[in-house]
Amino acid sequence: MTDDRSPSTSMSDGGLDRLETRGRWGAIWIAIIYFLGFSLVWTIAHELSDLHGTRLPLTFQWESRIPLQPWAIPLYFTLDLSVILLPLVFRSAREAVPPMGLLLLQVVIAAPFFVLLPIENAYVNDMPTGIWGAYLFEPLGMKNVSQWNQTPSLHVTYSLTVATVIARRWGGIWWLIGFAWAIPVSITTMLVHEHHLICVAGGLLLFAMTIPLLGVWDRHCGLDDRGRDVDRL
Repeated sequence: MTDDRSPSTSMSDGGLDRLETRGRWGAIWIAIIYFLGFSLVWTIAHELSDLHGTRLPLTFQWESRIPLQPWAIPLYFTLDLSVILLPLVFRSAREAVPPMGLLLLQVVIAAPFFVLLPIENAYVNDMPTGIWGAYLFEPLGMKNVSQWNQTPSLHVTYSLTVATVIARRWGGIWWLIGFAWAIPVSITTMLVHEHHLICVAGGLLLFAMTIPLLGVWDRHCGLDDRGRDVDRL
């Protein structure tokens, strides 16, 4: 069987493939910059919050009676997996900049509150350092740097932001799918004893205040109203 494509068509396809590959790698590099920035801001905020000798009783008494729900732990961790996989949906650095930049801005805004509002943990269970300590840091012999960064809950902010990014990009039923996932993930933050009601409320407020920037940054980067690179459509 012969290949009916002309040499010029094959060369054109090869050029497009290389362009697509470079675009994907550009998006990944933007994601790497985000993860490095996030890790730096998050760790500094945690270490500063850890210096507080006393913590603020900003919780309700009924919160201490919420039983730990082990079934919610895998759902809680899906947020972290989604943030890791999110850069794979972008076809260029230009598409990646607004969403990943917004996630970075959100942690930068949250960091001072992590330090200035050191919340006293109201939950009673056998995981004094939380599920991150019990399931990740302690088994690796490392210090848990997620113990004190509580309000606003970035789990709430990030899950709603990721859902919005995906829903805007693909539209239709993805609005339902995205928020049908993000809302339960937000609720699990209390069911797994990682956050309190004030943290959830703070995370929701942070999302509401920052999400309008996504459309503004998309337009500034020359993207369409779904956050897609018009030059690659």
